[in-house]
Amino acid sequence: MATTTSFGDSPVQITAIDGIVTRNANFTVEGYTDLSVPTEATVNGIVITWTGGYHSSINADAEVMTVAYGGSGNSSVLAANSTPATYSITSTVTYGSSTQLWGLTWTPAQANAITTKMFTESGTFYHDAFQVTIHYTAPIVFSLSTSISSGIVKIKSGKVVIK
Repeated sequence: MATTTSFGDSPVQITAIDGIVTRNANFTVEGYTDLSVPTEATVNGIVITWTGGYHSSINADAEVMTVAYGGSGNSSVLAANSTPATYSITSTVTYGSSTQLWGLTWTPAQANAITTKMFTESGTFYHDAFQVTIHYTAPIVFSLSTSISSGIVKIKSGKVVIK
């Protein structure tokens, strides 16, 4: 199974796991420009990796991550499958899996234009980095063309002879 991975593009604080954070309770990332799922591929799963921390008033068991088709309004929420650390110790949390489609059907174009949102009803997140990994099966490409510049071709029962 092939994959493609991209960090969020902006703001600059979320483009790499580097300890530089931006503070926000509800944060949407729409720019994952390095994703490159091929046009005829089958999307198998989506993984969101978030690095950061949260204020202690956030319920760590609450649903906090949503994904959507770029600009389409179709979205799905997935509850945290591991607990982020409080801000004093940032951690990396993974949402989804190589076979998790978040309850949606994804085309390659929709996967390449994914939108993610981290949200809470109370408290504040400290975002260091957002990373999306799309797991897909590459299309099978067959080339049935043959070029012959000279000679005789005889085809016999599964055999090709070039003279």
